[in-house]
Amino acid sequence: MVKIAKAKPKLDAIDLRILAAVAEQGRQTLTELSKAVNLSASPCTARLEKLETDRVILGYHADVDVEQLAHLSLYYASISVEPHSAQTALKIEELLKASPYVVTADALFGKRDYLVRIYARSTQHYYEIMAPFAALADTETWPISFNIVRPQTDRLVKELKRHQEDRL
Repeated sequence: MVKIAKAKPKLDAIDLRILAAVAEQGRQTLTELSKAVNLSASPCTARLEKLETDRVILGYHADVDVEQLAHLSLYYASISVEPHSAQTALKIEELLKASPYVVTADALFGKRDYLVRIYARSTQHYYEIMAPFAALADTETWPISFNIVRPQTDRLVKELKRHQEDRL
């Protein structure tokens, strides 16, 4: 499925300060956020709501170590559809969305069509999760031995904020 790019909202230095503060600590009161970005509560709340409405902020999430919680292992898999067909792509995307063990799935350009992160209880469980995909496409798997950098968008948001401040 082709995703059409939408116009990016205009963000200023205050918006980036809010994003950096929320990315670093999503669980804070509006009063704490207002103080952190040096803005009074009402304008800070309005800007935060606009960032949510514009879908710059997609949600507030806990960083849960699911491997420790449920003794799961992480696998990366690529899925390649050859010959490519829109019908097969839609079926694969439906399967990806339906599986609770698929935690991310991205469409790619090039030879591989999808890159997927999957948690499974065992190798056998992983193969059970992948069976519907293997019937439709070629797959390749990379079991992960350990995480070096966990998803940390707060670091990237801080860098973008710093980059904009340097330009001013």
